[in-house]
Amino acid sequence: MNIKQASEQSGVSAPNIRFYEKEGLLTPARRQGNDYRDYTAGDVRTLKLIRMLRMLDVPLPTIKAVLRGEQPLQQALQAQQTVLEQQAAQLTAAMQFCADLARQQPQADTLDVDACLTRMESPTPQQGFFSGWLQDYCTLARVQHQKHFFFIPQGSINTPQEFTEALQTYAEERGMQFALTKKGMYPEFSLDGIPYKAYRNPGKYRDEICCDAVHPEQLDTGLPSRREKLLRIARIVLPPVCVFAAIMAAGWAVTGGTDWLWLAALASGGVLLGRCFEKWL
Repeated sequence: MNIKQASEQSGVSAPNIRFYEKEGLLTPARRQGNDYRDYTAGDVRTLKLIRMLRMLDVPLPTIKAVLRGEQPLQQALQAQQTVLEQQAAQLTAAMQFCADLARQQPQADTLDVDACLTRMESPTPQQGFFSGWLQDYCTLARVQHQKHFFFIPQGSINTPQEFTEALQTYAEERGMQFALTKKGMYPEFSLDGIPYKAYRNPGKYRDEICCDAVHPEQLDTGLPSRREKLLRIARIVLPPVCVFAAIMAAGWAVTGGTDWLWLAALASGGVLLGRCFEKWL
């Protein structure tokens, strides 16, 4: 068959076929008389194999070594798997960095480029299964806190000036950049570039200041949706489970039995109910 037919049957373009021949990956026979290339079914299969390996980003020298029998295909695939895993880890880190940076709503003229480069160039240790989930759990908790948080100021809040001072104190204690955009008893401000609206929740003894992100939909964890859903469930379930385990352990240590089972169940149920109200109210 000619090169056009070989291209149609293998899915490899004619220019690529000529390139592979030039690189020594394929050596078709020549027809007697006109010296035209004569591709066989075996050549088409070789082209399909090259195409498959190139789709896996296997380098051409490795493919050549496999075709010549100098390197087993299994060994080449295992080596490429390691390379792809490293690339996947780098892409995951890059995606997470983009998500973290985008949440800060950076500006090109004010971005701390040196700090970004330092973070990107610093090698990060390889994480295990549980440490990866723990880091993602912390990421989810941090983003949830960015969407809504509250704190108790030092004194009561009765004037817009006291409200502003309380917000400034909160930001200074945590080393965050604070900018007030609207004064009043319902002030608007930004922390590290994230805009918020605040309101006072008067208490019997101390006031509480609640802060809600103006655009919570823009605060994304950057995690896969399935993983984030599981972590959200874990964030609700883990506290009551820990309370149940702690009370049962204390009861076992004191009485040597399960006499405190009802108390552990009651306490963990209360914590679970509180977490559900916190999420849905």
